[in-house]
Amino acid sequence: MLFNGQEDFKKAFDRVWHEGLCSVLRGFNVEEGLVQIIQALYEHSSSAVTLNRQIGNFVHTTIGVRHGCLLSPVLFNLFLERIMQYTLHDHVTSISIGGRPICNLRFADDIDLIGGSIGELQELTNNLVTSASSFGMEVSTEKPKVMVNSTHNISASIFMNGEPLEEVSSFKYFGTTLTKDGTSTSEVRIRKGIASSAMASLERIWKSNISFKSKYTLIRSLVLSTLLYGCETWTLLADTERRLEAFEMRCMRRLLRISYLERKTNEPNLVGPQEPVLATVKRRKLQWIGHVTRHNTLSKIMLQGTVEGGRKRGRQRKSWSDNVKEWTSLDMGNLLQQTTDRQAWRRVSVSPSTDSPRR
Repeated sequence: MLFNGQEDFKKAFDRVWHEGLCSVLRGFNVEEGLVQIIQALYEHSSSAVTLNRQIGNFVHTTIGVRHGCLLSPVLFNLFLERIMQYTLHDHVTSISIGGRPICNLRFADDIDLIGGSIGELQELTNNLVTSASSFGMEVSTEKPKVMVNSTHNISASIFMNGEPLEEVSSFKYFGTTLTKDGTSTSEVRIRKGIASSAMASLERIWKSNISFKSKYTLIRSLVLSTLLYGCETWTLLADTERRLEAFEMRCMRRLLRISYLERKTNEPNLVGPQEPVLATVKRRKLQWIGHVTRHNTLSKIMLQGTVEGGRKRGRQRKSWSDNVKEWTSLDMGNLLQQTTDRQAWRRVSVSPSTDSPRR
């Protein structure tokens, strides 16, 4: 049972407290000379409002980092890291993967809190709000969502600042749709819809007289790149493969100006040495697992680690690793051993594209 809470800060860059930032930098043992330079950069900062081309009075500002400055993301990340340290202080999570306790995932101000129970997730949420407030930051109550990952029909009531958070069955995180059932079906369907819109917006190009090679280059860079965003994380089922192949064939027919009213089968449309979309997905997944297993990161722990508990009875759902084992004809132990050899694994990762019929 897993409870996810996605959090976001209001006007993140504009709420960084200057005095608190200097204290945070010293807490991370940043050289004092550098801290004083940063302090001097912000201690005389001021802002004014422009209205009808008239600049108003300048007001001294004590919060916010400079937009567009290369230093600002680093300062904000350090500031947020201190907030998260306060949030997780003395917190004991009930979730571990491969023996490593995991209670949050974060990138900049996009934070995903994870709890094994409703009480645990509520405690994390309260700690985050309290810690953020002590540093002058405010957690938005509009964007946060709650999602329950469980085989049982369970509802979670999580409150933030006295307001209940919306419980959803799916939400977007870094452009990828995550669902409570943990499958890739919804994500593939959404990516197909976005790619179809991109395809339709370029109709004038497909109807033009430019060469097929140029059209195909455009469709790979503008349409198929949209379709395959995040495909390394997909679990391919038979139905998913059919949908991807059908979308690709629909694109090819449009490029070749072949209408379905002509009653021509798809087989003659396989033109040239282009790599099929399905082979591209397989190749990217194999390349990604090789990259992850050669580096000691959180991704490697979550990919190879196990969690407590057992699987439910009956036929098991196909998993991400089942795809990889099926394509390589290797068990997971031998597969992980082979990934340590970069050159050998590179040959393995391109085998799905070389074995597949070319377009």
